[in-house]
Amino acid sequence: MAVYNYKGINSKGGKASGFIETDGKSAAISLLKSKNIYVTEISEDKTEGGSYDNAIALPGHGGPEGAVPHNNERLNYLYIRVKKVLNKKIEKKPSQTDILVFIRQLSSMIKAGIPLYDSLEDIKNQIKNKILKKAVSGIGGYIKEGLTFSSSLRKYSDIFPNIIISSVEAGEESGSLSGVLEKLSVYLEEKNILSKKLSSALIYPAIMSLVGSGILFYIIVYIVPVIARVFKSMHHALPLPTRIVLFISYAVSHYIILIAAISAASYLYLKKYFKTEKGKKKLDGFLLKLPLIGKLLILRDTDLFSQSMATLLYSGVVITRALDVASSNIGNVIIKDALVKAKQGLMEGKSLSGPMSESGLFPTILVNMVRTGEKSGNLEEMLMVTSSVIKNELDFYITSMTQLLEPLMVMAMGFIVGFIVIAIMLPIFEMSSLVQR
Repeated sequence: MAVYNYKGINSKGGKASGFIETDGKSAAISLLKSKNIYVTEISEDKTEGGSYDNAIALPGHGGPEGAVPHNNERLNYLYIRVKKVLNKKIEKKPSQTDILVFIRQLSSMIKAGIPLYDSLEDIKNQIKNKILKKAVSGIGGYIKEGLTFSSSLRKYSDIFPNIIISSVEAGEESGSLSGVLEKLSVYLEEKNILSKKLSSALIYPAIMSLVGSGILFYIIVYIVPVIARVFKSMHHALPLPTRIVLFISYAVSHYIILIAAISAASYLYLKKYFKTEKGKKKLDGFLLKLPLIGKLLILRDTDLFSQSMATLLYSGVVITRALDVASSNIGNVIIKDALVKAKQGLMEGKSLSGPMSESGLFPTILVNMVRTGEKSGNLEEMLMVTSSVIKNELDFYITSMTQLLEPLMVMAMGFIVGFIVIAIMLPIFEMSSLVQR
């Protein structure tokens, strides 16, 4: 829906002007005509958020020459504009599943011999995500104007990743767009499955952390202070563990707002810092050194690299361009830098496997398969085999890590609660021993 400013003449020959919200300019003119207003000028109001001062006066109030609209009309206008902005803000970007379904449908329709523009028009009517629907509609419009599919996709690069755009471009050049889209749909499906597996693996630890934190907060804030008052009345020197627990309880109970403010400020600062090149590099380097997470990140990024690189090479993308696109899909800066160095070595006439091996980051199977692919001239097939092997290893690792995290979380919670219990019981034991003496 769009808001249009208009000027016209009403059925009595007087001036009429104002705004109207419809799906298009033609619909606006038709709607005004049904109200016996004949439009002389009409234009879309593109002001973000809608300033009433930028709008033309409403019907029956004399146009822009100085008439003031009624308050209820002003409120109505503001309501429409605010609603439009809110609708725009709450629109969600298309998910990986939305993009996957779009590519898969398009691949099937083109394979069936349906022209590209007709396929896009048909798919557009089935899309529920508003942002993706607008993008597909826009792509169809650009194609109708004579642009290539890849050029049209590039205008929506914030929605469609580079691997899709580059693969489609290569498919257009080679005349095998249908096959390229089919390879892309397989790649996107595998990537989507991997993301879901990783998310599922983190659900249990997240719930355990949340529940455990809630229990600890309750003990520290509500139970420990009651016991602290008893200890205070004893006038007896307390053991170190007890003093530590009492100090934490006092700090959390009396300075919770300050602690929350400091925590929020620290979080915002670190979030901003880790977005910088230096901060991102430090964070990613630290994550790679962590016992469980480091290997998981390497396996995940190796799988993504192998799959995306194989898909691009199958599509006909030149190897240097394929390396650029494949490395852009990697989230970890350290691994991405290693791939950039490998590309530089390749451009200098060296092998791709050499710099990858020297980095010490990549699994041996990837380096060996790349080396074999370079010698045999069938790099894309070797990368696809690598992806299949790494995927199986990643599945096993995620399952093992999840099974290991469960007892570790229970042990950690048991240790913390046990420390609090011991800290509370120690003074009682000491008092009992003194009484017995």
